[in-house]
Amino acid sequence: MTTIDQSYLTEKNSWKLGRSYYIGGFVVLGYGLAYLMSHGVFGVGYGGFPDALHLAVDKPVDVVFKWTGENLSWLLNPISSGVDALMAGVENLFLWLPWMVVLILASLASYRLGGLSTGLFSAVSLVLIGMWGLWDSAMLTMSMMAVSVVIAVVVGIPIGVTSAMSNRVDGVLRPVLDTMQVLPAFVYLMPALFLFGVGSTVSVFLTVTYAIPPVIRLTNLGLRQIPIPIVETALSHGSSRIQTLFQVQLPLAKPTILMGINQTIMMALAMVIITALVGSVGLGRDVWTALRRIDSGAGFEAGLAIVFIAILFDRLSYALAEKSTAGGVYRKGERNAVPGAGTHALNNKRLPRWLLWSVSGIGIILFVSASKVFNFEEYPGVLQYSIAGFINSFVDWFAINLFFATDWIKESFIREFGLAPVQAFLGWLPWSVIVFGSASIVYFLGGWKVSVLAAASVTFFGIAGVWDLALHTLSQVVVAVMISTVIGVLLGIWASQSRLMDAALRPIMDTMQTMPIFVYLIPVIMLWGSGPITAIIATVIYSIPPAIRMTNMGIRLVPVEIVETAKSHGASTFQVLLHVQIPMAMSTIMMGINQTIIMALAMVIIGGLVGGGGLGEEVYITSIYLRMGQGFIAGMCIVLMAMVLSRISRQNRPWSSETEALR
Repeated sequence: MTTIDQSYLTEKNSWKLGRSYYIGGFVVLGYGLAYLMSHGVFGVGYGGFPDALHLAVDKPVDVVFKWTGENLSWLLNPISSGVDALMAGVENLFLWLPWMVVLILASLASYRLGGLSTGLFSAVSLVLIGMWGLWDSAMLTMSMMAVSVVIAVVVGIPIGVTSAMSNRVDGVLRPVLDTMQVLPAFVYLMPALFLFGVGSTVSVFLTVTYAIPPVIRLTNLGLRQIPIPIVETALSHGSSRIQTLFQVQLPLAKPTILMGINQTIMMALAMVIITALVGSVGLGRDVWTALRRIDSGAGFEAGLAIVFIAILFDRLSYALAEKSTAGGVYRKGERNAVPGAGTHALNNKRLPRWLLWSVSGIGIILFVSASKVFNFEEYPGVLQYSIAGFINSFVDWFAINLFFATDWIKESFIREFGLAPVQAFLGWLPWSVIVFGSASIVYFLGGWKVSVLAAASVTFFGIAGVWDLALHTLSQVVVAVMISTVIGVLLGIWASQSRLMDAALRPIMDTMQTMPIFVYLIPVIMLWGSGPITAIIATVIYSIPPAIRMTNMGIRLVPVEIVETAKSHGASTFQVLLHVQIPMAMSTIMMGINQTIIMALAMVIIGGLVGGGGLGEEVYITSIYLRMGQGFIAGMCIVLMAMVLSRISRQNRPWSSETEALR
């Protein structure tokens, strides 16, 4: 066991404690100065970036896209026509199937893969979707999902296999995938419209581009995790590289690959509303229409329908992945056998597979024919019932009777003590001070590599001509992340200490993380109007779940023995929490804050739709007018901002305890 000098630990802990006091003092002093700046005490300041240093970096991007559109039409037009025809066929199939057939097939498949609870959830979800009058929209959404996910999987798995087989390819793909996962979805909108025009092809292109990284990453990871001796044994017995890949490596990596498909499905559903902006039909268009009409009830129904579909696909794909984790114990066509529990009677006397498929196919054909003959393929109107009116009434009552509270939150709390001081501080300082100051702070928090990235990123904001827009966005993100972190960590601590609170928050967190972003905007606009504060509030609501979840999980993962030892030495519950559990869980808490930052930056463009301004509004406006260069530069600025903030939160562990470092 390693022995450490107690005086060394005492001296080091004292230095860390003193450093924390210094950091806290600088933060308080900086905030005080910023608050005074927001009231004009120090004048207008020295903000702004010199016009003489601006470069037309957007022009080369415009040239590239223009050349591509003019010279690759021979390739793009056939692709567009083929995808449009495929989408039309799949949509017609989904709409042609009677609702009862879809309900029964989905419920039986869910029961077979996920058990009774998943089967019941599938049936209830589809019934509610039909009851709200959203059946056709749901079928159109699932048809686009089916085509997009299939294309993403067919393209992504070979790329992942190639990446796993070549370190050089993996090195090239890694930064590309990192950029694709943090690049705002709206940035993809501009080249898609420019290359394919408005239609189904654009929707599929956007969805595939946004959702393909997980299946590539996890295919690569799954193949690389296979023990080398297994591969070498197969090769030594005469198997070729191709035979080893298909008969050994891919079967062993199947669970990981299926988890990648699971994540691809979830990311594809996140694009449902974005694709509605370019003509895609389905539930996304219903949410977008409700947002334009400020109809909270209709938007909530359509958003909840998307949540139901997301949860259903998530559970089914996760069940498929779990059935593959046995590593050869589970075989296609067999039931899972539990060791020592005996074998199901049907394992010994199974009907032939061809007979089962034949009977099932004939039954489906007969059921579809009967539904067409007796005209019950449409969801019955007598079974439809909307809850939109009740939701709208509740939101209206809330907006009128609690205006004093919502107005105080908007003006006195967020604007007065949050956004205004941060904006004033960033707008007052000279650009050179911001560049070198940000580099110095980031060096202290994340090291010299991140410091160089921060200095280059901030300088790029000015050279590209988006200095003011970038600082406006940064101020909103900082305020939203601070509010989300404080509230999220406090709620996470409460949930870790209370089973009742944990049980109450869990379904709320699940819904918040699967509900489409646009759905949050409807009630927020009704309660707070439009503008930057509305964007901040929507960002807080969307980005707060990771901070709550990871704080709760981190504290609960602290070993019980350590907690009991601290209590046995006379520490109170509060002292144990403050001096033992939170320090030991700090790395997990910081991971949650990291995810909160990423999700806050994902809301930048969505906030631009409600008057948030900054880079988000710039990307949205340039996408409408197809100004490729400006939109791409604004999107890349958001990516750079995300990379710097994410790396700081990943690397910085200022409160890590010595116990955590040594155990």
